[in-house]
Amino acid sequence: MTVDLYRRRIAATVVELARDDPFLVKEVIARLRTAGEIEADDLVYLDRIADRWITIAQVNVQRGSSAHPCQTRG
Repeated sequence: MTVDLYRRRIAATVVELARDDPFLVKEVIARLRTAGEIEADDLVYLDRIADRWITIAQVNVQRGSSAHPCQTRG
């Protein structure tokens, strides 16, 4: 396996994790920054992806809870 392919697979896995559990990703990034294991500007792109998925989840919850009664009947 080439290095480029390996890096792409890692990046895809990390982005998928940010989509699946964005709060966990943000928490881990914050811990790494606090511990000094990464610089303050490291993983900013991943932080933004997690923020985006958090926003999407919040919109989905709002749509689900504010659905018109006619839409919720089977």
